[in-house]
Amino acid sequence: MERLFLALWPDDAVRTALAGLTADVSAGRVVAAVNLHLTLVFLGAVDAGRRACIETICAGMRAPIFELLLTDVRWRSRAGIVWAAPAQAPDALCRLAVDLNAGLKTCGVVPETRPLRAHVTLARDVRRRPALALAKPIRWTVSEFCLVSSHLGRGGSRYIVERAWRLT
Repeated sequence: MERLFLALWPDDAVRTALAGLTADVSAGRVVAAVNLHLTLVFLGAVDAGRRACIETICAGMRAPIFELLLTDVRWRSRAGIVWAAPAQAPDALCRLAVDLNAGLKTCGVVPETRPLRAHVTLARDVRRRPALALAKPIRWTVSEFCLVSSHLGRGGSRYIVERAWRLT
């Protein structure tokens, strides 16, 4: 069994900009820059047969390239999470998440019923409000989505892009 999810994986420029937002996080666990992503669908523990079905559905998915404009950095005190998010998720992003959830039902994946809350988690266990200023929006041209595996270890999670599918 593998622990998998579908995600948008930023390019190096977007990743660097996102990682720079954590400079004021003095207490808490900053997400390693190599792990920064936007989750589309959490799949959980997946066996080889279900993974093959998931990959088939993803390969058949058709969605346009779109721009994601990250404009806000937010902190939720109760959960201790700091994240970057768009003021409003683009329609193409929401449609991609809905279409993936619908298609994955044939693989036995229980679809998410809540609307997508597009965000990139930057830090966890943050107990004091960090400076939450974004000097300028981060422009992310999204041209693919990825199947990512999650590996838990002593240093925390490590994410590996297993496959990627181009948007058109």
